[in-house]
Amino acid sequence: MAEKRTGGPIGAADPQSSADKDGMHEARAALPDKIRKSGLFDLDYDPEELARMNRILEHLPDQTVLDLSKRLGSLAAEKQPDLVAFSKEFGISPAERKLLGSLVEGLTVVAHSETAGISVNTARTHMRRLLEKTGSTGQLDLLRKFHCAT
Repeated sequence: MAEKRTGGPIGAADPQSSADKDGMHEARAALPDKIRKSGLFDLDYDPEELARMNRILEHLPDQTVLDLSKRLGSLAAEKQPDLVAFSKEFGISPAERKLLGSLVEGLTVVAHSETAGISVNTARTHMRRLLEKTGSTGQLDLLRKFHCAT
């Protein structure tokens, strides 16, 4: 017998309330973004893969969607970067750690210097020392190491 996504037989009374259905719809709509943010797949650079994933998600049973959403949420919480631990590991000073935090938030070195109230040259010195201490070849490499190390 064919079944609906909720797991019940087609034609059977649907025990889900309207609020449950709305919640399920929201969970399904949020799932692709959670998967993208998890970093498990490189979906930002391949629109065909993103469309393929969306087609697959449409066919998942409701309970699977809820379980997957919950697991991705806990994975995201576990992957939160730890600036203090990273700083201790590489001997990064508090000023350099502040710059790294700004870079993680998406600021440039120049923007960091403005918000931190330091000169651009000082911020660039902090950047150079961050790269030296972590063995990074550039800002992108530094951010990759930071996200992978934590």
